[in-house]
Amino acid sequence: MTEALLIAFGVFVGVFSGLMGVGGGAVMVPMMVLAMGFSQVKAHGLSLMVMVPFATLPAVIGYFKEGKLETQDIWTAGFIWTGFMVGGYFGSKLAVAIDQYKGMLGLVFGLVLVYIAVYTALGKGHLARSVVLALIVTLFASVVVLGAKWYDARQAQKLKGSDISQKPTSGSVDPAPNPEGTNP
Repeated sequence: MTEALLIAFGVFVGVFSGLMGVGGGAVMVPMMVLAMGFSQVKAHGLSLMVMVPFATLPAVIGYFKEGKLETQDIWTAGFIWTGFMVGGYFGSKLAVAIDQYKGMLGLVFGLVLVYIAVYTALGKGHLARSVVLALIVTLFASVVVLGAKWYDARQAQKLKGSDISQKPTSGSVDPAPNPEGTNP
């Protein structure tokens, strides 16, 4: 992967981060896994490595210039940052532990994104309704994803079984026809 492509990727994620007010992981992690071929857990680590405070500083300056952030907001962010530091460490331990189970980290990541997307789209006007509907949609997505994984595993098992049944075993040989037309 070239440096120019990585920089272009960073610009794309930076625009998304500034626009959406997120760290960029919602776009960065899936793209690093699907388009760049990184493992799920490596993409998580790289995403966090990129998101050091200097990476988001230009977006924060933009919000200050537009009057959307004020000086007292620095304290609020500082307290959240303190919790984030502790939570981030333990979250990385949890991600590494979950990654030991094939495909589980990607599944958890994807379902969290589904929940956040639905909750965000419904808004907080009716908070209880938004939470419940987001959970229902996430549970439905879980059933769909797990069902697809089950079906794929079953199909792979059928293919594996049909390959075995078509191969003759070493002890079984088709009998040659008897020249007299009778079987011994």
